[in-house]
This record gives sequence, structure tokens and C-alpha cells, in this order.
Amino acid sequence: MNTKELTKYIKNYLENDRTRSAIMLTGPWGCGKSYYIQNELLPALTDEGHNKCIVVSLYGIKSLEALSKSIYLEIRAKAFIKKSEGISAAKIIGKTVVKGVASFFGVDINVAEEDLNKLYQSIDLTGKLIVLEDLERSGLGILEVMGYVNNLVEQDGVKVLLVANENEIIKYDAHKETDNGGKEKEIKVPTKETKEYLRIKEKTVRDTIPFYANLNSSIENILRLFDSKYFNEAFKEKTDEDISVIVNEIIKVMVAVKCYNFRALLYACQKTMEMFTRATKNLDNDYFKFVLCANTAFALKLSKSSNLVWKDDEQSPAGLGTSLFPLPKFCYDFIKNQYFDEEKFYQGEKIYLERKNFEIKQNDLKQAYEVLRDFYINTEEDVFAAVKKINEYLKKDKDVIPYREYGSLANYFIVVRNLIPDEKIIDECKEQILNNLKNTKIDDGIIEFFPYISGFELWTQKQKDEYSSFVKQMTSAAKVKRFVELDQVSSVADIEKITETIRKNSDKYVAQHSFASKIDLNGILRILPNCSALQIWRFRIAFLSVYNSSNIAEFLSEDLPVLQNFLKGIQDIIADKSIDDKIIKQQFRWFEKYLGEVISRLN
Repeated sequence: MNTKELTKYIKNYLENDRTRSAIMLTGPWGCGKSYYIQNELLPALTDEGHNKCIVVSLYGIKSLEALSKSIYLEIRAKAFIKKSEGISAAKIIGKTVVKGVASFFGVDINVAEEDLNKLYQSIDLTGKLIVLEDLERSGLGILEVMGYVNNLVEQDGVKVLLVANENEIIKYDAHKETDNGGKEKEIKVPTKETKEYLRIKEKTVRDTIPFYANLNSSIENILRLFDSKYFNEAFKEKTDEDISVIVNEIIKVMVAVKCYNFRALLYACQKTMEMFTRATKNLDNDYFKFVLCANTAFALKLSKSSNLVWKDDEQSPAGLGTSLFPLPKFCYDFIKNQYFDEEKFYQGEKIYLERKNFEIKQNDLKQAYEVLRDFYINTEEDVFAAVKKINEYLKKDKDVIPYREYGSLANYFIVVRNLIPDEKIIDECKEQILNNLKNTKIDDGIIEFFPYISGFELWTQKQKDEYSSFVKQMTSAAKVKRFVELDQVSSVADIEKITETIRKNSDKYVAQHSFASKIDLNGILRILPNCSALQIWRFRIAFLSVYNSSNIAEFLSEDLPVLQNFLKGIQDIIADKSIDDKIIKQQFRWFEKYLGEVISRLN
């Protein structure tokens, strides 16, 4: 049920239930249970300024007396004690609470009946709901709490809503048993305490309701708590479904991280607001939304693992944020170390806006390219306009068009030459491509793309000859940049150099369909045992990163025999008894393990 239906259900329980039992709301930590209670249920149970509900957290409560005191003090704070309320037959006194309070304050309930009666008469829980949160985090045993709740609902007739993450309460032990075929298998059975909990719960709790918050409304409600120009401006942009774009983006972040912790979102909003409040100049609102989403991703990940740390500038941004919202280092420093680097914060905006402008241009170019590619279903006028737009980008923003696309572009230019009003523009485009390539250092792997026609098939011999001739012109115009290769590794310094070379060129090695054969693996095997654990770790991470792609067998299968020999060399190092340092040995064991996995994927 949604939150409106849930509120209606709880109100009906409060007003009409006669079963003398509690109800339970259960859901994972941070899923919005407390937010719902504070922001939807409590207002709904407030009638003309009169509270009908008290909320007490069991977190840290270590005795039943302390629990009674918490409930009693909350009752007094909510003004449930009214002089106008006399004792009546229908009055619910809550003796379980009163006895606990009396015990806490040292009242002898066997002697001081007069004092006890005063406490009885001061409390009226008729038409009131006691909400006990954090059931699984209580310092009391779960059986004690359930026995206390049973007394409240069964003996005193009090209405109680238990709020819990029941997955943290119900525990299992692993047991082995043999099936009819004599095969041993492992099964999970509830622990002894869990069985007792379930027995008491069956007697005490009428209904257990799984909590499902409405993501859109919950996220929007949390964001609207932060009344600032940046948050308010962020709400103005809407999707076609009339959902705020920022809400939609945060939902995407939650889906990507696989975490829906509203408490973490609230924390991310607070940190983001503090960062932008510290800024002394106005900032772009899209930049604000980017930082908010990156901080949200990090906060969600922190809610699952508090030990996350920044490792390096290559892996950590996307690793701590997401691929769409990589976490900037200044955000990490502010959230984890409370250090705000205002200069880096402003630099971050500049970098973000440059990237945003680049993406706008890429999208504009993409539309023109799609018209050119699908020329056969477009008008002559539209195709001509697309060619002119691409020509302008070739002249003024050549970085927007990757060099590897030049071969394909030339293919389409030649195809449409005779299908547009002025074919002179095709010669202009070709000339501009050659100008861009002149004295430009291009990896030889990209040059290899030029001869392969990746566009519409050329149907005349004249077209084919023109394309073949132009490919030679492009190849001749470009200055090919080869990889820096270390022919011989003879020192620890060479290991560090080759680590940096691999790190910078990993994607290029994949494009060339060759990696391991390009480096001196024998020299590496000789020198690597002399390196520190940190140097071995850096080399191992860089080396294996080349093979990270899931479909790497399509690109680097030729490396298989070389890697198999390299693995044997690693295994020989592990077997070498001259290496005393256990951590260095462990680095090589990890290398052996993950290199074996790479070989399995390539095989």
C-alpha cells in the first residue's frame, strides 16, 4: 500500500480495532519509515492541535524502566495529561507504563498505593497511539520488548505501532542434513531466540505491513526542506510526466547505486547546501544539480559501507559517485574530512560547464550526422544543411569530432556528393579533414580505422576510387604517434615508468588488439620481486585494468599464450623461498588469482 493508504489503515486501527494487539511497520534502514511517521502520520493524527500519537525510539534503551520513563515523559511533553479529563470506565490508563515509571522513580508500588494512583490518574491513552521505533536497535533483548508490548496491548488495551527492520531481528543458523538420495545439503533454520520472537509476535502483533515509500514524493519532500535559491531553482525544470528533473536524476542515482536510503539523501542535501552556502559568488544551477547528485551517490554508498576512501583520481570519482555523476575530490574532502577547498570548488564549476558545452555540441553534431547517415530517407535540403553543419565543426570545433570518425565521414561525404545542390562543399570538408590531420599526432590504432568503410556502401567505381585515394591522403597527412614501449626493463624505476605508460594507454592497447606482447614481461618478472608492495600493487592494477572489459576476448585474445607464460613466471616467484616479506608474497598471490581469471575469460 502507498503512504496515504497506510495512514488510512493506521487511523482505522487506532479508532476501531478491538483485537487488543499491536501492528508492525517493517522495512530496510533508511527507506523512509521515520520520515513518513514524522511528516505524514503525525500530522494526520493531530486533531485541532491535539496530539493523538507519541513516538519513542527504542535505540539505546537498556531497561524496561527506562522505556516506561521515555514513554511517560513523551506523554507529558505531548500534553496528553489534561485536568479536564476525569477517570471514566472507558479510560485507558496504561498500567504497564505507570508501573515501570514508579519503579524507575523508586516508588514502592506495594506500599505507596496513593502515589501509584496519582500516576494512574495522570495518564489517559484513550484514542492515542504509541509508536515504538528502532525495535531491532534496542539495548533490551527482543523478547523483553515483545513481552512489554504484549502487556500494553493485551492487558492495558493500548494501541501500539512497532517500527522495525525485521530482517535484522529474524536470524538463522546453518544446519546440514542428508536428503533421501544420501546427498548432504545446507539449510537455514530460525535460531532459538527467533522462534520465541515469532511465537510472541503471533500472539502480540495483528498485522505486519511492509513499508514502500513513494520515491517521487518522498525525494521531493526531502529536497523542499532546504529552502534556498539553488534548491528552489532546481525544481523548475520538469519532465514530460511533470516530475522535477532533479527528482528524476536522484531516482536514477538510487537505481544505479541500488540503495534507497532517505536518511543518506537528507545528509547529502545538507552537505550540498553547506558547500553552496560557503561560496561567495553565484554558481550555475546545473552545476548545483550535478554536485547534489554526486554527493547523493556517495552518501548512499557510505550508508552501505562507511569505510570508503579516495584511492586515486582515475577510479575514485566514478567508484565513489556514478559514471554519470563522478564524485569530485573537493566533495569527498568536504564530506569525509570537513575540509572545503573553495578554489577547487570554483574550478569544478569551470570544468563542468566546459564539459556541458562540449556535450551540447556533440549532441548538435550527432543530429547532423544522423541526417547524413540516413540521407536516403531525408530531403536534399536537410542533407545539405547537415553537411554544412559538420563542415563548420570541422573548421571551428574539430575536437568535437573524434579522428577515428574521419574515415566514416569521408565515406558519407563521397556518397552524397551528387545528391546535394552544391558538391563543392564536399571538397571543402575533405580539405578541412586533411588540414586537421596535418602535423597531428594520432595513434596508429586510429589510423587503422580509416580504410574500413563503416558507412553506406559505395556503389560506383568512381566513388570507390575517390575513397581509396582520400584514405591514402589522410594517412599521409597524419603524423602517426606510436606507443612508448620499454624494450628492456632493468630497474625498479623502469617498473614505475611502464606502470604509468600502461595507465595512460590502456584503451589504446585494446584498440590495437595487442598489449602483453608489447612489453618486456621477462624483464618485469626479473625486477618485480625487488619492488615494494605499493609498486607491485600499482603495476598489478594498471596491468589488469587493460582486461577489465567484459567482452575482452573479442579484442585481446592474441595475448593468451603470452599471458599463460607470464602467469607461470608469477607462480615461480610465489614458489621462490627467497622472498621473506609476507605482504609482497600476498601481492603476487593476488596477481596470480586475477591473472588466472583474465586467462579464463580469454581462453
